[in-house]
Amino acid sequence: MNRVILSNLEGSESKVRLELLVVLPVFNEEACVRKVIREWYDELQNWTDNFVILAISDGSTDGTAAILRDLQDTLGRRVEVVHRANRGHGQTCLEGYREAARRRAHFVLQLDSDGQCDPQYFFRFWRDRGRYDVVYGSRYRRDDGMRRYMASGVLRLVLLLFFRANCVDANVPYRLMNVASCEDSFISVPANMFLANVGLAVLLRRTKGIRHGVVPIRFRERYGGEPKVPFTKFAAKAFEVVQQIRLMLQGK
Repeated sequence: MNRVILSNLEGSESKVRLELLVVLPVFNEEACVRKVIREWYDELQNWTDNFVILAISDGSTDGTAAILRDLQDTLGRRVEVVHRANRGHGQTCLEGYREAARRRAHFVLQLDSDGQCDPQYFFRFWRDRGRYDVVYGSRYRRDDGMRRYMASGVLRLVLLLFFRANCVDANVPYRLMNVASCEDSFISVPANMFLANVGLAVLLRRTKGIRHGVVPIRFRERYGGEPKVPFTKFAAKAFEVVQQIRLMLQGK
């Protein structure tokens, strides 16, 4: 892996346990990544000064890298960047979660870099961080279309029927997790799982003692680019993830 960290906490602050690591997978998001990081940076500062936004560029081939360098120069030590070969969105998220565990961060927040995750809801997640081990955004309204809303509903039904896991919104990119409580599940998701966040949601739901919370959110239209999984391929990917979850649970 080609790992390039553009910023690190230094000096006396390096001895302070990181409160929040924000995992931001990025793939060819030059149209929107600047706006996303700036708006989230501004919002996070309202609630904690001990956070890092970790942008993981998953083999981007457009102008994303230059934009991330500029953002780091502008925003400083609270923005870190990793560049590596493409492995897919789910595995990029897992890399960030495991990095949060390695640093012993208190909490990890996962967001997508396309602008659909609205910062206005963050205070509700942060308010509930002591009550729950994992807080999911539930996309009660999706500005990206009714078909994707229906797809999320079908996925929830499939997971309930096959695995008895009532995951309100298993693939939502807007989730806040207590690192210590969820670390074992981060490790248990296989390295070849395509929809790794779905597998993680199933593991967390099936793990005794994990406290689950939900915050209703409006999911915005993308700022730019294309969805990672086209709607036309959803059925095939849903079948694939069912098979992968079965293998994952057999291995536990």
